[in-house]
Amino acid sequence: MKKRLVVFDLDGTLAPVGKGMAQEDVKLLKKIEDCGIKLAVCSGKPTYYLCGFARQMGFPDMILLGENGSVIQFGIHLPPQIYCTLPYERSVKSALRQIEEDISLMIPGIWFQPNSVAVTPFPRDEGEFQQIEDYLNEHKEKLEGIETFRHADSFDFVPGGITKYDGLQKLTQMTGITAEEMIAVGDGVNDAPMFSYAGMSLGIGLEDDHQVDRNFASISEAMAYILEIVS
Repeated sequence: MKKRLVVFDLDGTLAPVGKGMAQEDVKLLKKIEDCGIKLAVCSGKPTYYLCGFARQMGFPDMILLGENGSVIQFGIHLPPQIYCTLPYERSVKSALRQIEEDISLMIPGIWFQPNSVAVTPFPRDEGEFQQIEDYLNEHKEKLEGIETFRHADSFDFVPGGITKYDGLQKLTQMTGITAEEMIAVGDGVNDAPMFSYAGMSLGIGLEDDHQVDRNFASISEAMAYILEIVS
């Protein structure tokens, strides 16, 4: 089936953590867009962060799915013309705020990503990572209805039932682009839900590649492959 949209993870996929895309990769991404393909980024980062990334790379019409798919924005303009937050239980919202408060008291001065939905603390060293791990093991009752992802630089606490799968499913409702018409590209455990939704899934350096159709050593190779498909 003809592909109409490619959705990329950001950190570790389109670009190294905390860095911009390589210029050669920007050119490849532009070529994909020039084939009439819509582009999306689905990341644990909030949409305002993704907005700056897309603006800097020169993709004003990119669809932005922030906080692991829980917040969706079309394009880089603020305020956005199309913007939505996926619904979740009020009790989960209260639980997330409690987790944020607990971690703040446990680790004074820890920085939290300014999210709309999720709670994302950034430990400063391995000791702080371990403190949060211990907290999770000791207070499992506080995690009811909440999904937890550990990354190289942070933790994500997100409402259960809201994953990148749900973000893409909502995107289908908003655009009419079906799962079979989507290609998902990612590198980590929180990308598995969108791999399972999209009609085609491409991994970047995955150690366990059974969940994707093809696995590539770099984003450059993956985008070259996409160009072969959509050209």
